[in-house]
Amino acid sequence: MAQFQRFSFTLGAASCVAATVMAAVLGGGAALAQGSIPGTFPPIKAGKPHAGAVINVPSQKGWASFAPAVEKTKEFEQMTGITVKYDMMPGSEIPTKQLLAVSQKTGAYDIVTQHASSFGSFFNFLLPMEDRIKEVWGSVEKFEDWVFPAQQGVKNKDGKHYYIPFHANAQIGYYRKQLFEDPKEKADFRARYGYDLAPPTTIKQVEDIARFFTRPDKNLFGLTANWGGGQGFSAFLDYYNATGHDQLGKDYQPTMKTGAGREAAVQILAWMQGAIHKDKFVNPDSANFQTGQVSDYFLSGASAMAYGWLSDYWAFMQKPENIKQVGPVGAFRFPSFTGAKAGGYSSWWVMGIPKDAKNPDAAWEYIKWVLNEHPQIEMAAGQLPPIRALAYKTAVEPGGINPRALYDAFAEARIIIQVPEMSQQPRTKGTELYTQLIANKLTPGQFVDEYVVETERTLRRAGYIK
Repeated sequence: MAQFQRFSFTLGAASCVAATVMAAVLGGGAALAQGSIPGTFPPIKAGKPHAGAVINVPSQKGWASFAPAVEKTKEFEQMTGITVKYDMMPGSEIPTKQLLAVSQKTGAYDIVTQHASSFGSFFNFLLPMEDRIKEVWGSVEKFEDWVFPAQQGVKNKDGKHYYIPFHANAQIGYYRKQLFEDPKEKADFRARYGYDLAPPTTIKQVEDIARFFTRPDKNLFGLTANWGGGQGFSAFLDYYNATGHDQLGKDYQPTMKTGAGREAAVQILAWMQGAIHKDKFVNPDSANFQTGQVSDYFLSGASAMAYGWLSDYWAFMQKPENIKQVGPVGAFRFPSFTGAKAGGYSSWWVMGIPKDAKNPDAAWEYIKWVLNEHPQIEMAAGQLPPIRALAYKTAVEPGGINPRALYDAFAEARIIIQVPEMSQQPRTKGTELYTQLIANKLTPGQFVDEYVVETERTLRRAGYIK
């Protein structure tokens, strides 16, 4: 994990000025709150009013992106007198273990931590954030301007915020600059395809470049991707969102059932299936790859391009020993299959406060702290800050740790789950069907039809449609 400049919470007058400026630059629109620790925004209360409180915070075990915040927790504890106890759990338990605790009102957690596929199941068990938001940002509107638009997708039906985001991510592509900039490769590519070799901006260009660099005699494939299991299903949904379609229409009917939505879904699935089994410019193991395996495969030099949740590995790719192995790495935003100017799958992690939290005010201090520029900057080695100005700082301004492609991809990214029930049986069924499809045991049309049936069954049972 890359190291960043540490942030000092000094109490001098200069820090008060700096904090006020920082609040304005980051778009908070709120003056430095009285009684807060200088240098913090969102402001952390001074005087340790919650000293002695113990908060229990669930988090994903082994999550490199959040590890810097965990490492800096001692700083928060020293500032506030609040003790933080983490419950580190496997990613598969993130929805279920926490939901069981809050639904049974055990008081086990002072915070719930959820992602864009599972947040909706918790609304009935959370405290609304509206008053806390107004106290910090002055108004809900200013808060919404401060973060990415994806936050709109996790509001409850009552229009209120029950969550605060702390992590943003989107899927991006990698490419090997040495291959793309080699004079002979460039000349050969132009002779064959009639245009210059460069990071792809259309699906046709992805195909051309992947075919061009697929060289079985040299154990080289044009593209490798995280197309295995649940991540593969998520990749499909990412591509589908990027065509301009949500999974459900305003009438809650599945958009894949008929018309342009069905055509787009079939086109994407046929392309993914064909890229491995017919055209063979994607390595066969991609049918089982998660993003970590994609990163390893790409780093071995076995592919010219890669696709997945690769911002998680961006800082890793910049290490001198890795550059020596595979050359400099560039990033690109994966093109839309229809050319639509739409965002794909938004990985949007959020925190909420359960109704049965034992120390809700202390939990709020922790959530605010996680949103501070530090540790957000430290966490940017594997994520995009959900704060628009900070994200710009880490990915667009010179010296940023993130690739520009990640910022561009996330600026339009959307939450894929429009109703809580879509994160349950339809997702399980979708993953099962997708696994059969990518193994060439199911046609794209069969996938779409069976997935739509499962979606309609769930929506009908939940009362969204008749």
